Amino acid sequence: MKITISREQRDYIIWGAASAVLNIGGFQLLIFMGADYKTANIITLIANRFFCYITNKIFVFRTKCDGWQQLIKEIVLFILARSVTLLMDYFGVVLLVEVIGIKSFISKAVLMVLVVLTNYLSGKWFVFKKDRAK
Repeated sequence: MKITISREQRDYIIWGAASAVLNIGGFQLLIFMGADYKTANIITLIANRFFCYITNKIFVFRTKCDGWQQLIKEIVLFILARSVTLLMDYFGVVLLVEVIGIKSFISKAVLMVLVVLTNYLSGKWFVFKKDRAK
């Protein structure tokens, strides 16, 4: 059985991997520097969202906007969609660490899988719709 992926899916995987490295790397760096895991998590989640918007728009979904109004709408939709997964990621890590007792690094990695899938689907179906620019 041959599995094929589209250019979009390949690029999402590549840029998603870069995002994951920045997310987990930044998280671990802030913890190493003495930050509480909750603070480290929220800082890296917010910074990572900026990186993801730019890479998703330019390199993955390659959408064009006809004017500032469309661009603002796309940014707002991205922020809304990613806010949902930010909350899912943040509270999921807290739940896994404080309630279940899993180490913070493992918790962060586990939640990332669910977040990545949700982000791809929301980006494709909700935020970066090609027909919006027409």
